[in-house]
Amino acid sequence: MNNFWQRAITGVFFVGGICGLTLYNEYSFLILLCAICAFGLFEYYKIVFKGLFHYSQAIFVFIGLGIVCLKYWFSDWVVYLLPIIFPLATFSVLFSKNREWKSLAYLFSGLFYIAFPLLFFFLSAFHQEAIPESPQTVFMPLLALNLFVLIWCSDTFAYVSGKLFGKNKMFEAVSPGKTWEGFIGGLVLTCSFSTVLAHFFHIPMHVNLTVALCSVLFGTLGDLVESMLKREFKIKDSGNILPGHGGILDRFDALLISLPFTALCYYLLL
Repeated sequence: MNNFWQRAITGVFFVGGICGLTLYNEYSFLILLCAICAFGLFEYYKIVFKGLFHYSQAIFVFIGLGIVCLKYWFSDWVVYLLPIIFPLATFSVLFSKNREWKSLAYLFSGLFYIAFPLLFFFLSAFHQEAIPESPQTVFMPLLALNLFVLIWCSDTFAYVSGKLFGKNKMFEAVSPGKTWEGFIGGLVLTCSFSTVLAHFFHIPMHVNLTVALCSVLFGTLGDLVESMLKREFKIKDSGNILPGHGGILDRFDALLISLPFTALCYYLLL
């Protein structure tokens, strides 16, 4: 099977799975985010620790999953437990082969790079309905799907614009394929398409335009950040879990960096 068909088949199942799990209910969406978190953290730790595995990495993966699920197990005792868990988790590094400060930095950076943005993603899909005397927080899957679609549009439109008109490199030392023409084309086309999504997803147009702008700006930053990571450790793909597409971080790099900003847009504007 050639690479084109491999990418196409993987892409169909990938997009279909994401849409199905996002739209079914809040628990299937949470399962999706937990899967992204677990595989993403394992990929990240495999990269930065150069393939060396230690149980300290598994401990931080479970901490990451706990962060993503924070909405459902947050209570008074957790407020006191969280400050204890983090220092205790650092002791696991003392029993690893990498007893260096950067090892601890790598473990914690994975949480901030992957787990916390996914927590913001989950929270951003809930909206408080103004019901007199009994306001309710309800899961709105279209808000979540909207962020996926905007990131996919940004990547696709930027790629096509860059192929057709790209001449001026953005940051050639980091990502030789990215051009300013591709970035501008992706920005204009994604913001334009966001007005169509606003109608079908029942999101105010000014809100979706702002979210689209953040998706493109910070999504591009996410692409560049992962490119820096891969260049630093001299690898082509973050993993091979998705045939023809690389790893989880390759597919969600733009989303992870943009999530804190797009989630904040939802929180402030909706």
